[in-house]
Amino acid sequence: MKIGIIGTPFVGKTTIFNLLTGSTDITPKPGETKIVEVKDPRVKKLSEMYHPKKTTYATLEFTDTNGLDIEAGSKERNRVFSMIQKCDALLWTIGNFSGVPKAPLEQFEDIKTEIILRDLELVENRKNNLETAKRKLEKDEEKELEVLIRLYDNLEKEKWPQSEDYSQEDRKSCSSLSLFTLKPSIIVLNSDEDAYKKESPVIIKTKQICNDFDFVLTEICGKFEQELTQLEPEERILFMEEMGISQSGLDVLTQVVYEYVGLISFFTVGEDEVRAWTIKEGTAAKAAAGKIHSDLERGFIRAEVMHYDELIENGSEKALKEKGLLKVVGKEHIVVDGDILNIRFNV
Repeated sequence: MKIGIIGTPFVGKTTIFNLLTGSTDITPKPGETKIVEVKDPRVKKLSEMYHPKKTTYATLEFTDTNGLDIEAGSKERNRVFSMIQKCDALLWTIGNFSGVPKAPLEQFEDIKTEIILRDLELVENRKNNLETAKRKLEKDEEKELEVLIRLYDNLEKEKWPQSEDYSQEDRKSCSSLSLFTLKPSIIVLNSDEDAYKKESPVIIKTKQICNDFDFVLTEICGKFEQELTQLEPEERILFMEEMGISQSGLDVLTQVVYEYVGLISFFTVGEDEVRAWTIKEGTAAKAAAGKIHSDLERGFIRAEVMHYDELIENGSEKALKEKGLLKVVGKEHIVVDGDILNIRFNV
């Protein structure tokens, strides 16, 4: 899953990128991409139970960009969008600290407006091409045009398309346009220590708008997170315990991103490795096996399934078997978040 980081100038966008990716390079590198581990506490717990040689977390891929400056020319703004065109979701960075040129709500509106204008141009051009085609449209093109007309009506009125109004089939029909308004958006409020967790009228209004748009909003204190990263692991744990924090804001943020874009984790466990695997919600067992290795999908016979919560509650696989909680399922079984799979196959 690829996440593009976007924000207006001087809001701490590259700081967020560096914190997420563990980079120490303070020089912005627009378009740079790095992999981030999703620190799922379940992986740690399973590793403590199985003592594997290797522990592997699920990952996300983040891409940094230049500041989206509405005063800049269209060429510069398009350059920013081109860096994240292939991303699956957007992470809007909103600066909430002294020295930021604009208030959080203004930043939000600037980003929203620029994205709408960008998508409107793409939708209008494609819609016009289909409407003026000198041939009979194919069925898939007719479907695409139907969706584009609805999108155009929304975007022309400067409305953000509501996710519930567009099915997966609708989205697939116009996927070639890579419309940002149809991709999940996560808002990260980058606050300083004075503003962190303060419910000012502007912040309340920003949160309300995010809720109206079906965006998820999470807040971190960039300076505090930077201080955490500079501590040794043991010192970090002690410091967080003293502050009454079980997880850092960054760990929470990666989990929020992971869950909001419709991803779930299933696990494989054993002496060699404990590993989290990333799949889309609604994935069947056979396709999930293919995430591990193509041979497992091709030669899939069945899967033994136990659930993380039941394993932790009962303490061992043996206890699950005795209670009949270890299931054997076929290829159509829909994998749910927290399933632990053991694939049986033959090729």
